[in-house]
Amino acid sequence: NQFSRFGDLAVLYRGQFDQHDSDFLIFVIPVPDTQERTGSKQITRQGTMDPRQVKSATDARTLIEERNIDYIKLGVFDMDGILRGKYINRSKFYSALESGFGFCDVVLGWDSDDQLYDSAPYPGWHTAYPDAWVKVLPETCREIPFEENTLFFLCEFTEKAETICPRGTLRRVLQRADDLGFEVSAACEFEFFLFDETPESVREKGFKNLKTITPGNFGYSVLRSSVHAEIYHDYLDLCATMDFPVEGLHTETGPGVLEVALVYD
Repeated sequence: NQFSRFGDLAVLYRGQFDQHDSDFLIFVIPVPDTQERTGSKQITRQGTMDPRQVKSATDARTLIEERNIDYIKLGVFDMDGILRGKYINRSKFYSALESGFGFCDVVLGWDSDDQLYDSAPYPGWHTAYPDAWVKVLPETCREIPFEENTLFFLCEFTEKAETICPRGTLRRVLQRADDLGFEVSAACEFEFFLFDETPESVREKGFKNLKTITPGNFGYSVLRSSVHAEIYHDYLDLCATMDFPVEGLHTETGPGVLEVALVYD
């Protein structure tokens, strides 16, 4: 059991725990023991390009050929900004790099529990939820440290679907701000709960009375981060490897609550 090191710890990104029976329950997956801690270093392999050096379709093909990777993981953001995705084989990926590929537009018409919005002009049952066109973003190439020899790329919707794609919406907002003479600056800080539960146990409990990794309040605890140092360092290493490094990580006041701020670039 790859989760046994943490006793099936889970993190729940949810403000209220009893609204939807959805898989916001995500396991904290450890970096395999066969890998050394990466710290601020990217995982490297002798004679191959660093994934963060990929800037073009040609670079992406070169890296995949060097690594002899058969399947690539891709992700798009749905209407709520949740990452959805799938694996595709090498030949399909090469085709997608050049001309894009189809991805079911239902992800732009449902909520975090896969419940369809019933009043949206696009998409909807009246459109039969066909594939919308998506493009691969080569410059987003990242190593997935807990999946052996696996690369990940972000994608985004194009054409009509771009009008409601979160990334497309963000571009329009930024352009409007720029047209008005404003320069936008933003940073990310997250607070979340860690639970000692499984996807099955939280459903049995109806998302209520969940057991947290630590009890009570102890903000900025040096002791608790030492007791659970393995989790903290695996988290820090994962963020560094996937190129969204952490600026600060600490316990927040509340049972099992952590706060993390990403490095501002």
